[in-house]
Amino acid sequence: MSEQTAALQDALAAEHAVIWGYGVLGAHLSGAELATAHAADTAHRDRRDAAAALIQQLGVTPVTAEPTYRLPFAVTDRDGALRLAARLEDGAAAAWWYVVGAADADPTRRLAVGALTDTAVRATGWRLIIDPGLAPVPFPGQH
Repeated sequence: MSEQTAALQDALAAEHAVIWGYGVLGAHLSGAELATAHAADTAHRDRRDAAAALIQQLGVTPVTAEPTYRLPFAVTDRDGALRLAARLEDGAAAAWWYVVGAADADPTRRLAVGALTDTAVRATGWRLIIDPGLAPVPFPGQH
């Protein structure tokens, strides 16, 4: 298996875990936060499907989801759900970052860069909800 395909498989496995995690955290959110979680879940499902299709085009069987995943901490309330959402996005971003480095074809590179950008933006959004002070400064030095 090529480095590109292995990295894609790892990113696909990460997407499976993220989707499972959003299912857990959604139970502790409501209103706009729940709608944001649903949108994130949909985006990750679309990315999962795109990654699986690309892996199949490369002639490899895509990895399947595990029946369950271990959470990094217990999620029992809104705060835990928000922290988990940011953590899930960070994990997906890390997986896609490796795909960017391993990509040897344009379709893989486009998928990976899009995924990396999307997860970074979404993680920042969750951090803004948790604590507005955690957000990065836009255009540093321009104030």
